[in-house]
Amino acid sequence: MTSDLPCRACSEPVSAEAPVCPHCGAPRPALREWHGEGYEWKSRFLWMGSPFVHIAFGNGPDGRPRVARGVIAIGQRAVGGLAIGIVATGFISIGVISCGIFSAGVVSIAALGAVGVNAIAPAAIGVTAFGFIAGGVAPFGWKILFSVAGAGGS
Repeated sequence: MTSDLPCRACSEPVSAEAPVCPHCGAPRPALREWHGEGYEWKSRFLWMGSPFVHIAFGNGPDGRPRVARGVIAIGQRAVGGLAIGIVATGFISIGVISCGIFSAGVVSIAALGAVGVNAIAPAAIGVTAFGFIAGGVAPFGWKILFSVAGAGGS
């Protein structure tokens, strides 16, 4: 049997196995201290106030997903010079959804060059590519580099 314990955030009684407090929404309310779930590592070396390498996965103490922020950022959400993650934003970004100066991913939006399934940039290569210079299966742009769909045999 589970006994009721006070929630560490609102002191209301909650089950010992409750994943979230039904009163205040605190994650893992029966634990006296909770530092989040997942993994986080930051390099000691800083560059312009940011860690050179930041790796972050899982949820933080507030229950929200951790965000990796650094010159090299790796995580489910990554923001940095080189960002690698499910959602990545940075100078060079690689992820399922990526946005940056240069980006690669399933949905890739960039200021200069994008490569991905759906690519949007001045220079874009992808299955569906939108850009000034575009190439792929279904490219849309001013200059078409190549088009796999338009490469019918004779």
